[in-house]
Amino acid sequence: MIINGRKFSAVIVIVVIGILMTFKSCHRISAGYVGVVYSPNGGVQEKVLTQGYNFINPFKNVTEYTVGTEQAYLSADEREGSEDNDSFIVPTSDGKMVNVDLEYSYRYDENKVAQIFTRFKGKSGELIQNTYTRVKIKAYVSEVTSKFSVLDIYGSKRADLNLKAYQHIKEKFAKDGIIIESVNFSRIGLDKATATVIQQRVNTQQELERQKIEKQKAQIEAERNTIQEQGKANVKLIQAKAEAERILTVAKAQSKANDLKKKSLSTELIKYEQTLRWDGQLPQVTSGGTPIIDIRN
Repeated sequence: MIINGRKFSAVIVIVVIGILMTFKSCHRISAGYVGVVYSPNGGVQEKVLTQGYNFINPFKNVTEYTVGTEQAYLSADEREGSEDNDSFIVPTSDGKMVNVDLEYSYRYDENKVAQIFTRFKGKSGELIQNTYTRVKIKAYVSEVTSKFSVLDIYGSKRADLNLKAYQHIKEKFAKDGIIIESVNFSRIGLDKATATVIQQRVNTQQELERQKIEKQKAQIEAERNTIQEQGKANVKLIQAKAEAERILTVAKAQSKANDLKKKSLSTELIKYEQTLRWDGQLPQVTSGGTPIIDIRN
């Protein structure tokens, strides 16, 4: 009975050990991550573990790297995700120093995670992010801002600055197997003196724009008045032409009537008209001045 009891105990131990080994051999990879398998004897396993449950040798280690997009912040505001004041100072081409907040998104290249594991001596993706990426990105940003003036950074070339920073940082991290997907300056802080100068320049620009608009309005108003006056002048000219044409037409009609009347008058008709109008009285004086004697007396 004692022997049977010992056998039973041994079986129980073996079963427990088997269960423990099974649990230890089962490694779960979260969605958006991959795992690199490493053992002191065999080194880095070429095939990476994908999301879900994977069975591996319990004596091997698994290091995970994100292959889904992660958002990171270098900000003075803890609400944006920074654990501390992670804002930083960058130089400008005109010798100014500007305090900035930066946000960026990244992921690890799934096809290079084995090399990443080797290059960074087995560090996890999160540890690489905290000890390497966040430090390097500040240096890479400074390389870009040093080519822009403070007025450019704070003003009209902000979008160009974001683009140039993104392109430069993406290129720098590509060799490390870190894919940068976006870069954006969420805040650009200026010292009081610089802010005052920029505000004065903005005010001046706004005043120039206002004057330009006023000038354009005045020009439009002048052109409108000119068109109105020209319109009135055209109306008067048309009216004058119409009146002149009317007078000319009347004159032509009168002249034509007179011509017709002249042509219609004959010597006989004139004498006939005189006879009709004679009252029976002879003229008292002839053209020679000799009086006519009235024979009736």
